[in-house]
Amino acid sequence: MEVILLEKIVKLGALGAKVKVKPGYARNYLLPQGKALSATKENLERFEKERTVLEKTAQERFDKAKQRASTLEGIRITIPANAADEGRLFGSVGAYENV
Repeated sequence: MEVILLEKIVKLGALGAKVKVKPGYARNYLLPQGKALSATKENLERFEKERTVLEKTAQERFDKAKQRASTLEGIRITIPANAADEGRLFGSVGAYENV
């Protein structure tokens, strides 16, 4: 089944890409989530009309993500845990660890 992607999807394609996917993936995930449109003539025309809005929205999301990344840059978190002499942890570190 061919679909038009309405956003970038990792390992599938970028915004506006016309890709071929399995029908179940399109029916059960891409189409209900609003991540793609089926590649019909009407949907192609509709996508071309909305393309600038979708690209602007994608760029705004990317800019916000870059801003969040820059605020987190340089932050260092230390989680105390028991480790062997070789540096291997005893067990694992989970959400329940007290910092």
